[in-house]
Amino acid sequence: MAAFATLAFTTYSCNGNKSENAAVTEETATAAPEKPLVFAEFVALDLSSYGIPVVTKAPKDAKVIKSTTEGEVFVYGGKLFKLTFSTHEGNAEESVGMIKEITSDKEMNPGFDKFVTEDPTGFVKQNKEGKLAFTYGVTTGTSSVIIQEGMTFDQSPDQFTDYSADDVKLMYEAAKATIAK
Repeated sequence: MAAFATLAFTTYSCNGNKSENAAVTEETATAAPEKPLVFAEFVALDLSSYGIPVVTKAPKDAKVIKSTTEGEVFVYGGKLFKLTFSTHEGNAEESVGMIKEITSDKEMNPGFDKFVTEDPTGFVKQNKEGKLAFTYGVTTGTSSVIIQEGMTFDQSPDQFTDYSADDVKLMYEAAKATIAK
């Protein structure tokens, strides 16, 4: 609602006529949706300076955002590409295995439907509404880095959290391309 009010305010001058700059703002607001991301165009992104000892793949203009509360690091590549990185004890197989066990527990997660993809250090799951999500791990010495789709609503610049299956699959591909540094 606040965004709509701001747009309305900038679109109309005090006498109710559209200003020249406001017309440009209105055109921009109705422009085509974001250009689809293509994995082949992703670049290497080193997260070690943020305390996460990995190099991942992300859109070339991606931003790294350090969480203000959880010690996580987020890679924000636009509305449709967001990854969360966190460090865990143990190797990737152990860490992902524990998460997978909790994820598939129907009592703890009644919305869980099935695993769509299962790798030794990762999985893609589907909920009963058909939405996908993933967890992928990378071993980094005696610990592991866990990568998951999206980022928390309050940390996200656009507060968007509804990803399509194709968005999740692309993020999983980027996670699987992540290597320990």
